[in-house]
Amino acid sequence: MTNSTPNFHALLIGINFYFPHRLPEGNCYKNLKGCVQDINHVETYLKNTFNLTPDQIIKLTATASDNPEQPQEPPELLPTYENIVNKFKEVTAKAQPQDLVYIHYSGHGGRAKTIYEDIKGFAAFDEALVPTDIGQPNSRYLRDLELAKLLDDMVQKQLAVTVVFDSCHSGGASRDLREDEDARGYNFIDMTDRPKDSLVAPPEEFAQMSRNIVTNSRGGTVADSLFPTPNGYTLIAACRDNELAYEKVFEGTERNGALTYFLLKALRQFGAEISAQELYDRISNLVNNDFQRQSPMLIGETERTFFGTQTVKVSRTAPVKKVDVAKNRVQLQMGQASGIKKGAEFDIFKFRTRDFKDNDQRIASATVVELGASDCWVEITELHNEFISREPRPKLAERMIDIGFPAYYVGPGVKQIRKVRMLLPDASVQFPGINLLSIPTQIKQSKERVEGHRWIEFCSEEEPDDNVDYFVSLNSEGEYWILDANKQRIKNILFPIKVDEPEAEERLINRLIHVARYYTVLDLDNEDAFAPLNGKLKVELVKSEKRQQVVVNTGDKVPELEVGERVALRIYNQANRILSISALILQADLSIIKFYPEGTAGEGVDPGKFRETCLDIELPENYQEGVDVIKVFATVYSTNFQLLELPALDQARKGFGDQKPTNSLEKLLSAVADEDKPTRNIKVVVDASEEWTTEKVEFVVKKI
Repeated sequence: MTNSTPNFHALLIGINFYFPHRLPEGNCYKNLKGCVQDINHVETYLKNTFNLTPDQIIKLTATASDNPEQPQEPPELLPTYENIVNKFKEVTAKAQPQDLVYIHYSGHGGRAKTIYEDIKGFAAFDEALVPTDIGQPNSRYLRDLELAKLLDDMVQKQLAVTVVFDSCHSGGASRDLREDEDARGYNFIDMTDRPKDSLVAPPEEFAQMSRNIVTNSRGGTVADSLFPTPNGYTLIAACRDNELAYEKVFEGTERNGALTYFLLKALRQFGAEISAQELYDRISNLVNNDFQRQSPMLIGETERTFFGTQTVKVSRTAPVKKVDVAKNRVQLQMGQASGIKKGAEFDIFKFRTRDFKDNDQRIASATVVELGASDCWVEITELHNEFISREPRPKLAERMIDIGFPAYYVGPGVKQIRKVRMLLPDASVQFPGINLLSIPTQIKQSKERVEGHRWIEFCSEEEPDDNVDYFVSLNSEGEYWILDANKQRIKNILFPIKVDEPEAEERLINRLIHVARYYTVLDLDNEDAFAPLNGKLKVELVKSEKRQQVVVNTGDKVPELEVGERVALRIYNQANRILSISALILQADLSIIKFYPEGTAGEGVDPGKFRETCLDIELPENYQEGVDVIKVFATVYSTNFQLLELPALDQARKGFGDQKPTNSLEKLLSAVADEDKPTRNIKVVVDASEEWTTEKVEFVVKKI
C-alpha cells in the first residue's frame, strides 16, 4: 500500500524476559524465546501492509539480555502492569469512533487467586496476562475483568477492535514437550496475595459490568455471571483455557508462537481483506495439525473482515482440516457429535468463497466415509470446473484442496432421508379451482425447487405406514397439517397452510424440511451402550422458591415454567477429564439457538466442576404455551454446534448448506476414527462415541 491508514492504531506486547522470581508455592514463569520476535514480525507486517507511521504503533517488549537480571529495554518500554494499562487507555483516548484498533499479545498467560470474591466467589480464580515484572514486590496481573473493561471501553467508543492473544491462560495436567517446543503457560494457580486496587477502574464498575452481562437471543435471555459476552470486538486466542499455547522454530533458527506464525503466513498469502472466520478456519487447523493439544478459539464478532468493520456474511461450512492425496480424501472439522453420518455429501469450494450458489467456485464433491466425534473423512467423488481430469476416477492432486477450504453441506445421504406420505380427504370433497387428484404430483414437483429437498422423500404406494416419518394431512377445510408417525399434529405448529395460498406447495415442503431438521437435532444422541462419557454429564434446571434453590427437572414429570421466570442452567462434568460444553435451546417456534457459551464453540469444564448460566423464560409471539428443550453437549474436542441452529418455522434459512445436522433416528454406531496419540508411537483406533455425550431438559412454558 502506498497510502497510509490514518485511522489505524496498534498495541503490540511481547514478553520473552521475566524478572527472576519464585512464587510462594515454588512456581515461576520462565523466560520465553519467541514472543518478541512475534511482535517484531507483526509490526513489520502492519507497516508494510497499512503503511503505518511510528506514532500509530505502540510497542511494549521485554527482551533477555546478557544480564540475567535485566531486560534490554528501558523501564518505560517494558510490558509491566502499569505500562500495559496506560497504553490501553492511551489508544482508547486518541482513537476516534470507527477507527481500527489491533492488539497483539505474545507472552505467558496464567491463573491467580481472584481479587473479585464479591463477584466470582471465594474459591474462584482470575484468568490473567502475566506482565514482565510479576515476580516483583506488589506486582499485579492484568486480570480478566480488567481486560474485559479495557476492551469494553474501546467498544463503547465505537472503535473496531481486533485482538490476538498468543498465550495460554492455563495448562492441562500433563503436557509432554519436545526439546524444540516451549509452552506459554503453566498448570498452577498463583495463590499469592496481591494488591486488589486496579488502575483500570474502581471496584463498583467491575460489579456493575458483571450485573450488566445479559445477552438477548431469540425466545430467551441468557445471563452469564462471570465473563462478559465479547460483543463489538473480534478475538482470536491461541488455545482453549485448559490447553497450552506452543512456540517452536518453524523456519531457520528463530522461535515463533504457533498462532502468530500461521496467522501472519495466512495474512500474507490471502490478504488483509480476509474475514475473521476464514482466517480462523485456516490457521486453527494448521496449528492443531502441528500441536494436537492446542486448539485456537475465535470469539466475538466473526462476520466481519479481520482488520476493519466490513460485514462478511458467509454460510456456515465445515473447514478442511487435513488433506490425504494418496487416499483421495480430506478431513473436515465436523463429526458425529454434530449429527453427521456416513453417506453425507459435501461440496468443497475454493478458499474465501462466500456465495455457495456460485458453482464456478466448486472444486469437488465428496461423501463421508469415516467418522470421528468432531471430524470426518470424506472421499472425493467428483471434480468440477478446471479441476476435471480425464482419469476414470476423480483424483485429488497436490494443492488442489488445502487447509481451511470450505466444505458446504449438500445432503444427508440416501439412508438418512425422512419418509413422507400424503393423506387426502374423501374424493367427495371439492376445493374451487383445485384438482384434488393432482395435488400429490404438484407437491412432488415443487419439492425439487426447494433448497434442502433431499431431506425428505415421498413414499411409494407400496410402502407400509411403518416406514413413514411424517404424514401430510389435507383436511376438508382445505388445510395442510404435518403429522408425526402416529398421525398426531406436530407440537408447536400453530397455523396450517391453506391449499389455495400462493406457493402453498413450496411452503409445505419448507415446513417438512424444517421439521425434519428440528427433530434430527432433538433426537441426536450417543446410543453406544459402552460410550464412557454417557452418564458423566449432569444437567439441572434451578429456580428460586422462597429463597431456596429448587431443582425443577427431577423425576419423570415435565416441569412447567411461567413467562418472566428466571432459571439457572447448571452443567456438571462428572467425567475424569476436561470436557468442552455447549448448549442449544430448541424453542416453541421450532427454532434452535446455540446459547452457551456465547461467542465461542465450547466452554472447558474441569473434572468435578460445573458451569452455570441463567435464562429468562419467554414465549414467541402468538404462543400462549409451548414446549422448550435445552440440549447440552459435552465433547473431548471443541465442536461448533452453531451449525445445528435453525430460525423459527417459516422464516428464511440462511441456506441449507450452512447447517450440519442429519437424521438421528438411526443409532449412532459403527463410526471410528484414527487418532495419533502424542505420547505414544503407535496409531490407535478410537471409537468416535468415546468422545462425546449429550443430555436434555424438557419443560413447558406458559403465559399466565
